[in-house]
Amino acid sequence: MVRFQLLATGSLFGAAFGVPQTSHVPIYKNPSYTAARRADDLLGRMTWIEKIGQLGGARRLFERADNQLVFNETALKILLEDQNGQIGFGANLNYAQQILPLANEIRENQINNTRLGIPFITVQDTASSIWINGGTLFPGTCSMGATWNVPLYRDVVAAIRDENLALGIKWVLSPEVDLARDPRNGRNGEMYGEDAYHVGEFASEYIRTNQEKDEHGYVKVATTIKHFVYGSSSGGINTASIEAGINHIFNTMAAPFIKAFREADPMSLMTSYASVDQVPMSTNKYLVRTVLRGMMGFKGLIMSDAYAIRNMYTQSKVATSYADAALQALRAGLEHELNPASPGSGSPATFPTLLDSINNTEVAEMIDDAVRSMLIIKFKTGTFDLPLPSVAALNQTLRSQRHLEISRKASDEAVVLMKNDGILPLSQKATPKVAVLGPYADVVNSGSYSTNNASEHTYGKSIMRSLKSKLGEDSVQYVQGVQVLSISDDVSGIPAAVAAAKDAGLAVVVLGSGWSSYDTTLESRYKTDGEGFSHPDISFPGKQQELLDAVLDAGVPTVLVISGSQQFLLNNSTMRCEAIVNALFQGEFTGDAVADIIFGDVNPSGKLTMTFPQAQGAFPINYDYFGSDSQGGFSSSVRADWFWPILTRYAPMRFGFGLSYTTFDFSSQTLALSDDAKVSESGSATGSVSMTVNVKNTGDRAGKEVVQLYYRPAYSQGVEVPVMKLIRFTKIELATGESKDVTLTVPINELGYYVDTKWRVNSGLYEFWVGSSSRTEDLVQRNITLA
Repeated sequence: MVRFQLLATGSLFGAAFGVPQTSHVPIYKNPSYTAARRADDLLGRMTWIEKIGQLGGARRLFERADNQLVFNETALKILLEDQNGQIGFGANLNYAQQILPLANEIRENQINNTRLGIPFITVQDTASSIWINGGTLFPGTCSMGATWNVPLYRDVVAAIRDENLALGIKWVLSPEVDLARDPRNGRNGEMYGEDAYHVGEFASEYIRTNQEKDEHGYVKVATTIKHFVYGSSSGGINTASIEAGINHIFNTMAAPFIKAFREADPMSLMTSYASVDQVPMSTNKYLVRTVLRGMMGFKGLIMSDAYAIRNMYTQSKVATSYADAALQALRAGLEHELNPASPGSGSPATFPTLLDSINNTEVAEMIDDAVRSMLIIKFKTGTFDLPLPSVAALNQTLRSQRHLEISRKASDEAVVLMKNDGILPLSQKATPKVAVLGPYADVVNSGSYSTNNASEHTYGKSIMRSLKSKLGEDSVQYVQGVQVLSISDDVSGIPAAVAAAKDAGLAVVVLGSGWSSYDTTLESRYKTDGEGFSHPDISFPGKQQELLDAVLDAGVPTVLVISGSQQFLLNNSTMRCEAIVNALFQGEFTGDAVADIIFGDVNPSGKLTMTFPQAQGAFPINYDYFGSDSQGGFSSSVRADWFWPILTRYAPMRFGFGLSYTTFDFSSQTLALSDDAKVSESGSATGSVSMTVNVKNTGDRAGKEVVQLYYRPAYSQGVEVPVMKLIRFTKIELATGESKDVTLTVPINELGYYVDTKWRVNSGLYEFWVGSSSRTEDLVQRNITLA
């Protein structure tokens, strides 16, 4: 391995593939033909080895060591001989301005010095930013879900898309549409929330915005909807198995996928690591070919998750070799292998073993189909036709003023006020001093798949530093109190933290979980949440609870700020806090947003998208449970679902809930059917139902409110349906005293459910609720009968 200095033009890969064709211009190089026609033409010209090469790629062009970009030219050249469909930039702490010139050399060599000139397509993970240093850092996916503002999210996605395009990234491994229903899952921060409709709305907008056409008619950035099927793995463990029947898959787990297929047409899909009903998804021919392709109608490319095909041999033991795993995956319907291993790492991809199947006509046909899918993405995104990006355009695009402004606006709306006993907003004049405590107070905790190194303050200010900027250095006393490390028993810093709180007379305690760094040293020391970091204890990691309890026991008024995506156990002691602010996963302006919310310069408008459990074992706790889930006792005198402690499924810190500094009144609710509303005996439907409600700001300041519409059929047939489900929402802004009529219209055909993969809509009585959250006290019910 060598430190990367300079690539000599033409030095890479030319000898491996010969010289480019120079005769007539073939169809595949002619943009006037359709992508499918060009793909078929090119496919007919490719050798067996060239076809196999399109089934994989080199995800990690560059590494980083000793704070320098590192390039292993020899290992990469070997890797690209049989895995050359796509490339990725690798270590995400490298900088965009460093990478682009080097990546362009590699791209140019592939185009100019290979037999057919088939370009790489650049693929990257992307959630809250480009996945290398130098871009704008937005709040995390869970935070964007908490805005409940899809038009704002469109602006965020467009900004990230344009920054990706400036690097030549034409394909992203998002959106993740898994449902965050297990608080132990370390990946909840990558998810929008627990509700299928809400997730589907955000994910569909993500896909549409990325896949907009440019002025030449090319798709700007192809998307990858993922992970089919995932989100409820055993024990909350990342690659663990899932118990799911076909009705649960169709009605819940796959519902956001189905919505996105119909409304946004994602160009690719990633299957999950999981074994579903004991069958690993990488070999699950029934779910991939019969269900996903056949019943759900997905037409795009299907890829594996990282290492998932290999895992059939090394982990699940359902394959006898890497070659056997590759054949099983191909037959199941997978068309591309995602292998993020570094060149020379000793972690091989499996699809190159398909080279040995050259005389197998069945395999050859499936490989042709897979390569065709890959080539169509390349043609549709202009990868063959558009020029490579320039450093000048990169510098104009990354961290533009508009992108920074969008990030700030998103941060303001992504913070959730979960409790307020009247202490907030604080007055700057009446707050001469504040103690800022806790291990997450001086980090920017942006979560997994962000490029921020949490403790280095490259992007934005921490919550503590934002408070210092607002109040002045001398008005903020910072004491960390305890370590981030979850296994640390060191409590020696707690007395100093309590003393600071007493001296100030007010404490802002920032606790959480996460740590946004891919520096493996820091990751092993500090990371407590994220992919591969599930947590059976859903309390604050380490001694954070002891720190908070000590401050509260001292009688100091306390504002708790939660940092991270985890649904923490907010026990009775924690609920003594006068206020609880949930910052979720931070963007570079979240610290400023939290400071402005605490002091009233921003009115909070975020809403929870994940219900918070009330005990360690009190989950699943999602708001849309079944009626049979809330019948723990055997008689009407037994009113609890769980005992020791006595709890019900109904948790108060639930989906859709979030406080404001103003108040809103919902009145004049009317529910009406369109003239053509009808449900047939076969279970199909026409027409629509509309809920109209007047919303008035009855408080003393302007604010934003989310109008939420829930429903359920009074009775279902064939399957049990949840006690309520979200079906529409919209976010509105009202000045003091202003009112607005809001109408939410739903096609009646959307009010149905799947029974053994068949969609049906009931006639009969339907219950609808409209309000500001899924809490009973925040809703008004109206009923209507469908005939």
